[in-house]
Amino acid sequence: MENHSDVLRRLGRTVTRGREEILRILEESPLPLKPRDIRDRFTDPKPDAATVYRNLAMLSSLGLVRSVALHERSRRYEATEAGSHRHRVVCRSCGRIEAFAAGKCDLSRIEDDIRRRLGFRVVEHSLEFFGECSSCREGRTL
Repeated sequence: MENHSDVLRRLGRTVTRGREEILRILEESPLPLKPRDIRDRFTDPKPDAATVYRNLAMLSSLGLVRSVALHERSRRYEATEAGSHRHRVVCRSCGRIEAFAAGKCDLSRIEDDIRRRLGFRVVEHSLEFFGECSSCREGRTL
């Protein structure tokens, strides 16, 4: 398996500390992160916000990072892996996000339908559920 430096070089991009650090941070996180959260996890010296945004845009264009919109104003980012499946639940009240492993997540019929009707071959998916977490429900009933 190629490391980040090899992938960036193969794609004709310069390997920088910032790019490698962004990829490392996103790979270590089970949840998608906002650019500010990514910057906060950098070791010192931290890059400026514009550098983080520019690198995220470039890494997204190369397919190394995925932009995730969880019905929020700001986007979040996560590392990509071929064939990866992402599952999350998001609280609409407090914004809490939890990742979960779906025990019985067989979407093969949906993927077959997408291929048959639309001509797309699905290689990965991201599934989000939205609701209200137990803390917000309990706080509302007090």
